[in-house]
Amino acid sequence: MKRFMAILLSAALAVGVMPAAFAAAKDVPLTEKAAVLRELEVMEGDESGALHLERNVTRAEFAKLLVSASPYKGSVGEAASTDPYPDVSHRDWFAPYVRAAADAGLVKGDLEGYFRPGSTITLAEGVTMAVRLLGYQDTDFASAWPTGQLALYRSLDLDEGIKAAQKDDLLTREDCLNLFYNLLTVPTKQGQIYGSALGCTVNAKGEVDVPTLFRVEQEGPVVVTGNWQAQLPFDVNTALVYRDNDRAALSDLREWDVVYWAKDDAILFAASGSQSSMGQMAGAVEGPVVAESGWQSKLPFSLSEAASVLRNGKESSADEIEGLDVVYWGKYDKKLYVYSHRVSGTVEVISPALASPTAVTVAGQTYPLETFEAQYAFSDLGAFRKGDRVTLLLGRGGGVAAVRALDAGEDSGRVGVVSVLESKPYTDDSGRPYSAKAITITGTDGVRYSYPYNWNKADDFDPGELVRVSVLEGKTTVTRVSSSVSGLVNAAATRIGSYALSPDAEILDTYGDYTCRTVPVSRLAGVNLTADAVRYAEVKDNTVTALILDDVTGDLHSYGVMTDANVVSVPGMMLIQGAYTYDIGGRSQVLPVSGKRYSVKEGPFCLMADGQEVKSMKNLTKLAGVTLSGSFAVQGGRRCTLADSVAYYTYDKSDKTYTLSTRAQVLASGGTLSAWYDKADTDGGRVRVVLAEVD
Repeated sequence: MKRFMAILLSAALAVGVMPAAFAAAKDVPLTEKAAVLRELEVMEGDESGALHLERNVTRAEFAKLLVSASPYKGSVGEAASTDPYPDVSHRDWFAPYVRAAADAGLVKGDLEGYFRPGSTITLAEGVTMAVRLLGYQDTDFASAWPTGQLALYRSLDLDEGIKAAQKDDLLTREDCLNLFYNLLTVPTKQGQIYGSALGCTVNAKGEVDVPTLFRVEQEGPVVVTGNWQAQLPFDVNTALVYRDNDRAALSDLREWDVVYWAKDDAILFAASGSQSSMGQMAGAVEGPVVAESGWQSKLPFSLSEAASVLRNGKESSADEIEGLDVVYWGKYDKKLYVYSHRVSGTVEVISPALASPTAVTVAGQTYPLETFEAQYAFSDLGAFRKGDRVTLLLGRGGGVAAVRALDAGEDSGRVGVVSVLESKPYTDDSGRPYSAKAITITGTDGVRYSYPYNWNKADDFDPGELVRVSVLEGKTTVTRVSSSVSGLVNAAATRIGSYALSPDAEILDTYGDYTCRTVPVSRLAGVNLTADAVRYAEVKDNTVTALILDDVTGDLHSYGVMTDANVVSVPGMMLIQGAYTYDIGGRSQVLPVSGKRYSVKEGPFCLMADGQEVKSMKNLTKLAGVTLSGSFAVQGGRRCTLADSVAYYTYDKSDKTYTLSTRAQVLASGGTLSAWYDKADTDGGRVRVVLAEVD
């Protein structure tokens, strides 16, 4: 049996915490009940895993469920040697289950001695067999059958979630799923929680303790940081989630939480953590080495033995490891963790001192030295000094893992958006401070870089312009750039039209002159990029490696609800005065205006700001009468993707107030749900606000 050893292991845990009342658990999601019964091998799906919960159940099928949910499941042989009943041949697939159930006193034939295996089972019949599992005999009930059995069934709340109401109503597979789950949580005639016999513990809420049940199935862990979802073997948006042993939603997970998973059942088990959690896991990762000649010999195992390769947090292969990549390896799991992030430029500062350096500054950015090799290279014992042109090889923590010299003829330039031209403080070789003109850009990786640049006037390059900054032989050259691609990004986000899209592509979305933000490659899946939407594209060997976009994703903006748009024209003065009051993130804010009116009214809206200046506001588009399914809002056959940071609000129609809420709260409110989106998914849009209207 799959769970035989698991039951033995959990026997010591089976005492558990007794529920406050002897009653079946309430409000347990159907998906959770299905996962529990699947794990206990009580109810399993077809070849595809489908449970077909709408179907009625025959007496033969119910006998199998009954035995599978009993301590007698181990007594079921491959075939019965004799016919258990006149209408049950020992050759029938269900004969061993009927025999085991009959021998245990769980089922009986009719007055004529027939079992009627093909008849659909009624509520009264199913309840009678179920309460026998709890140790009750027919003689325990003084009233005529099935009055006493049904009374016990209802007093224990075994009817929780069951649609069949009258004794002759037929049971569906969904009814059976609810019935057998409920049985696990109630006491037997002897007073013990029934599920303990099958290896279940019951928590204080009277529910099956799912984290304990799946303890032997758990794999992992991973820490919630960066692209942690990519390390899981299933889509996290469809997973059951538990955090600190309580039922939770994916949005309840916090950075540095430690996550284990049950692969076959798509369940996440998270424990609240801190950065120390990452430190504990990091102890099992060793390295790094730089992918240069002979680097494979430095691994403690052959490259062919590597269990898997993650490159920049994404599934990859050993063939995709490139020269100068930084490679770490799992001490126990033989996984390779590869990073290709590099920064080139002139060394500006080595701090705090050459005797014991801990950081280096290149292109205006300071990077910690995270390996002994890097610390040695920039120390007074190493080869690199201030003014040297270098390429920093960045490791797992974003610090410098190694450094290599940059030849005088190599271009260390970078494309980005001009942020500012200004005078910046520097120090000379003797440590004396001085000021020099510089240009600061935001690169396609979202990092701000500063380069010495002797601009003649402040308007040489305006903020928001796209430029390439090159540094050759100590001279900085700045040139404007313009290059575009267009086409539909496929669902896997591996192509844009006729171009391949690198999984490591750097993508920067921009709005106005000062607002920009990086987005992952996956964010563009299914988006139709027009030439106007792409301000810059870097293409190498027909592969897009970097993009600068013009407000494609809408993720740069703020979303909430406009609660009052009180703006009027002053008669006779041709003057517009007033204020907009809105809620974003649960915080009410007021924007006074004079001489300006925005095309926005009460309701879910988008606020667009460039730097500190509000440029525009607009209402979102409503999709009425939706249901929420995973990461989608669904209306009939239409599915709109929810933003990662979708805002949930309830709207009280009686007092006309909006309240920031959560997904769980809006679903439990009983209100009518509507989804509000900025633009279609194919244009990069998302559902930004989900609203529940309650009376």
